[in-house]
Amino acid sequence: MEFTKELTIPEKQKMILEVMKDIDRFCRENGIRYSLSSGTLLGSVRHKGFIPWDDDGDLEMLREDFDRFVKTYKSDKYILLYNSREENAFFASGYAKVCDPTTVSPDKIVKYNPGIFVDIFPIDPLPEDENERKIFVHKLKSLANRLYHRQRKDIISILKSYRHSLDWWWNKLDKTVRDPKYADSPIVGHIIGSVSCRAIYNRNFFDNLEEKDFEDCKFYAFKDSDEYLTRVFGADYMTPRKWNHNTKVYLLNEQNK
Repeated sequence: MEFTKELTIPEKQKMILEVMKDIDRFCRENGIRYSLSSGTLLGSVRHKGFIPWDDDGDLEMLREDFDRFVKTYKSDKYILLYNSREENAFFASGYAKVCDPTTVSPDKIVKYNPGIFVDIFPIDPLPEDENERKIFVHKLKSLANRLYHRQRKDIISILKSYRHSLDWWWNKLDKTVRDPKYADSPIVGHIIGSVSCRAIYNRNFFDNLEEKDFEDCKFYAFKDSDEYLTRVFGADYMTPRKWNHNTKVYLLNEQNK
């Protein structure tokens, strides 16, 4: 696969914003709820846009909205990756990405690594009892970890996940996360695709969404963003801490698109 120039952070942010706008368009047209999340919501509150050194985009959806989105999303420009198994569009980690197919991020230990993308994370119901919730979250994280490693080529990943196929880990995680006994729980959380699992909150956050400024646009986010950001980043979330994924992203040659 041949590629041309490496994108700067401002160039990446400009392209990520276009992906976000396309997702927002589709969600508004189809009545699908979403919220800016993680560093993207922090950027909206603290900078009215991207954190200057950030180079990705994050959204959250309740599982029922997430399911509708991944089944119906269409775009003339971008592609959806969710349990995708094509050689040049391979991604099966339990959450979704909307990608710009004109970009790539080379990585020798994964089958496909998109360049410009926005992550879309499902928000799932969790047990109300705190101890039961800890056990359930640990189980989900363990399954998600095995699924993540099953699609990588490095020896550590192979050792962690070799006992079962990719489909086995996928189906086990998907069945577990949809446990019907928790379906009506008012407590939900971002577990699949999360590192910290601090984003656990009341389902009614999604009943109180509002438009927030982000660059030259407006996107939906939790009205009570302070509670969310405090849970995820701590009470001093307005204090900048310089960090990013530092991912090298390139434009593909025309012949590769």
